[in-house]
Amino acid sequence: MSNREPSRILYWVHSMTFRLKVLAASFLLASAVVVAFVLLQRNSKPPDIVRLLPEGEFLLYANVSPLHLFETKQLNLSDLDPEYQDFASQTGIQLERDLNEVAVSRREPGNGADTESTEVFVGRFDQARLSKYLQKLAATTEKYTDKTVFVISHEGHSVRVCILSNNQVAVTNMASAEPMHSMVDKFRNSALAGRGPYLAETYYHNVPFGTPAWIVYRLTSQPGEAQLPGGFSFDFLQNTTGVISLSYSGSLKAEVFAENEAEAKQVAESAHSFLALYRGIAQSIGTSGPDKDVKKAFDSIQIEQKENRAIFTATIPSVFLKKIFSDAMTANQGKDAPTPPAKKP
Repeated sequence: MSNREPSRILYWVHSMTFRLKVLAASFLLASAVVVAFVLLQRNSKPPDIVRLLPEGEFLLYANVSPLHLFETKQLNLSDLDPEYQDFASQTGIQLERDLNEVAVSRREPGNGADTESTEVFVGRFDQARLSKYLQKLAATTEKYTDKTVFVISHEGHSVRVCILSNNQVAVTNMASAEPMHSMVDKFRNSALAGRGPYLAETYYHNVPFGTPAWIVYRLTSQPGEAQLPGGFSFDFLQNTTGVISLSYSGSLKAEVFAENEAEAKQVAESAHSFLALYRGIAQSIGTSGPDKDVKKAFDSIQIEQKENRAIFTATIPSVFLKKIFSDAMTANQGKDAPTPPAKKP
């Protein structure tokens, strides 16, 4: 072997090492671009269960699974309302433990009991047990594609319930069967879902990334709104669209979109007047006034106006969030509990 051979081998090794490093760096860069693109695409679209919903003036989405961490105490079924106890014992479902996500669409939400609503729930449940339970409640059943729709009579409405999969259930009280059929079609073919209802498609990009709970609503002109003390009302919110988001840390943000900058300024000024009124009443009541956590949340509210938006920010104390969750989860306990899911899933 000549003296030049070792140097050639070393050059070849260094050259291959350099090429491998360049190749690895290029691969990592390409992977990062692909991941970023996928995340951007996912963040630009509402959650899958929201995209199943029909059109509505009020949309709500909540990922409540992190709140399960707040509930460390095991519920005793014997302490629950008898009807909810029957629901839990027959299906094995305890909402405070098994519900992970919920999406809601409502039409004319200010119309009281006759509000048409649709919900999609995601959670853990035994599909066979739930199906058997719904069969007992159903006045009739309908077959659509490969799904069974349970039709349950409730307060003059036909409530339709469909088990979409082993972890998703859709419910609607709309008079027509078409909304349920549409949800089944979207579930079976995601291409039909698109970006979801108009409000979600148009305003979801205003929801901060990773937000676990948010609301998009449209308030139309409704004369005769209830007056608050002093003749104050919420009329200033008419003909606006709002996007409300709540982070895990308790940061609340609400953007109210008006028709133009002048109307947005009016919304902001009216909101300032409302806050001044509330704080004045709270101060006059003193220590016997509102819950201290509620007062703390109200005191943290900041209002600003940018172009056609009035922007509200606040901080909700974590203890208050826990209290809300605890109250919601125990609402079915006791003799005065509201009608549980057994009558209106």
